[in-house]
Amino acid sequence: MNKLYLIKPEVYLKEFSDDTVLQYDAMKFTVALQGVLNREIPLIYLLWQESDYFWLEYMSGEGKILNGRETIEISTFDEFLDTFSDEIRRCGIALWDSDVPATMNVASTACGVEDVLPIRYTDDNNGIACRVINKTGAEVKLDLHGKFTGCGIIDGTNRKSTGSAKCDAYIWALETYLDRTNPYLLFYNLDAASWAEDRLYYPDLGNAFVYNHDYAISKRAFIFDVSSYDDELPCDDKTQPLGTDLATMKEILLRQYKRTDGKKMITICGFNPWQQKYTDFGGKGKHGGVDAEWRFTEILSAYNCIKDADAYGYCGLANASVFTHYPLKEKYKNPAPKPEVEYDPNKTYILFYVGDYDAAAWTCRFIPKWYKDEALGKNPLMWCFNQNLSDRIPQAFDFIYENYTDNDYFEAGDSGAGYNNPYLLYPPRIHSDLPSGADAYVEHNKYYFNKFDNHCIGFVINGVYPTTENQMHDIAKFADWGVGYNGYGQPTKVVDGTVFMPHTADICAESSSVEKAVADALAFIDKSPANKRFHIFRTILTSPSHHDKILTELKKARPEANFELLDPYNFFRLAKYAVENNLTY
Repeated sequence: MNKLYLIKPEVYLKEFSDDTVLQYDAMKFTVALQGVLNREIPLIYLLWQESDYFWLEYMSGEGKILNGRETIEISTFDEFLDTFSDEIRRCGIALWDSDVPATMNVASTACGVEDVLPIRYTDDNNGIACRVINKTGAEVKLDLHGKFTGCGIIDGTNRKSTGSAKCDAYIWALETYLDRTNPYLLFYNLDAASWAEDRLYYPDLGNAFVYNHDYAISKRAFIFDVSSYDDELPCDDKTQPLGTDLATMKEILLRQYKRTDGKKMITICGFNPWQQKYTDFGGKGKHGGVDAEWRFTEILSAYNCIKDADAYGYCGLANASVFTHYPLKEKYKNPAPKPEVEYDPNKTYILFYVGDYDAAAWTCRFIPKWYKDEALGKNPLMWCFNQNLSDRIPQAFDFIYENYTDNDYFEAGDSGAGYNNPYLLYPPRIHSDLPSGADAYVEHNKYYFNKFDNHCIGFVINGVYPTTENQMHDIAKFADWGVGYNGYGQPTKVVDGTVFMPHTADICAESSSVEKAVADALAFIDKSPANKRFHIFRTILTSPSHHDKILTELKKARPEANFELLDPYNFFRLAKYAVENNLTY
């Protein structure tokens, strides 16, 4: 097969421009077939956002995976149905139920296992289901409409209902499909709940995770969306017994854990959907968005899971079912450390933690953008691209090692090769009471740190819990140079030769002004112990130019501090020297 079929959603969905439900249903169906057909070879590619054009051009270059492909644009949904009618008939259809939005995720899980293509059930002759059936002759092979009621025995199982149609759907999927899904991958994605209370409405397909499901389906992932709280009823299921969502989540995680015998880390792609559910945003709960993030991270960590954390704002990621075919090199080489800097007690040393790149969706979108920045390479920057993202966007990692500069250092972001809370790996494990997951965590990280020549972690996150010395001993087994962590105000330590230094502060995102970033940095410096000479500042989705301006203005604002921005190797080497010689650090 030497053809690559291209779809531009703004053209492809034009006929549905007045109906967000039809847009959602048409694209969800399209992405599902993309995931099925791309499983063996890249065949369908969506040109949804600017970065999709960038990556298509890069992967079509000389010697790259898509070089020489004949490209054919598909402009309408009917043209798509005509082009792939044979494949659609072979797959058949899984009808899901708007009254139980979780069934969309269940149908997508079924698609990964059995290739049945998910479509919303409707008796409207103008709906996508009727259109697909009439156009292709595809048969309904799975009908979830009306299947889950939250009463009696869960249909097709011997299990008593949870009291929730939503959770019954996931329990049925567990019993029916889990053993045939990927044991090392889960998807935690917003279900098909409407974005409006008074009607079906889907204004933002990217942040509804519609584009993300091609990868989930191609990799046969189990997909779910339930609340991680048991102290309030979830806004999307107010009649369930209190705690049913959390109990369902824990069953999913525990059963997946048992499939690995606790010996491997499990990746969860996705993020708590705070923009629609389970938080105080829009008055839909009592917990804040960050609290919800940390709560979910605690729970997944307790079951040996890590996040590929596609968070709202930039959570949409198309074409990962294509990207995953991109071949990585056996090993990569980080830029060499700069010549050793001599410790100067009159200087204030800075390290920028350049984040947050703990999500494939964010990382895939911003790598091309920052590559074009005029200040790239002007200053030493520690880019913290979590290495586990290379499973889903390998081409992005190949690109940075090929094309960024010798002043750009690539290290791990949130907690290593995958965002979790290491504290929750150690017994007694809150939320799970399972045996220690530390060995699985260490081995998982050793693989990625070795492959990508990493020696540092920019930010170990434990949420409300401490980063303890037993964690440090284990982390030092793979991060052998330096580690930043969220223990604000704690002392810097050297453990097994690795420096562990708390961050000084988060200072900005790209949207923040330089003036505010500088003011925040200085305010936190002034709160630090007297004569503290080492500071890690965290930035989020911030360009090289913005970093350069912050550094320039910091130096202007306080010349007596003698600020010097270092690469991570010199920074942690000098910090280690200072600690071991009882100097100011």
